[in-house]
Amino acid sequence: MQKALLISILFATVLIPLVAARGGSVKSAVRRSAIATSVFCVLYWLGLVFVYPALSAGKPTHQQMENQDQPPPQ
Repeated sequence: MQKALLISILFATVLIPLVAARGGSVKSAVRRSAIATSVFCVLYWLGLVFVYPALSAGKPTHQQMENQDQPPPQ
């Protein structure tokens, strides 16, 4: 899942300017790129706050899995 998050940032970094560059003037392209980047950042933040914890809620963490193999302290 972490790899998918990093790849989505990479795609946004490349695709937003490419899509914004298809326009008339440089000023409108920069404005569209800034707006698209802002929207992506807000949606990404919402995904990290609400969606990502819900996806990993049922799965044990790496540390919990390591602690299961060790006997309890006495």
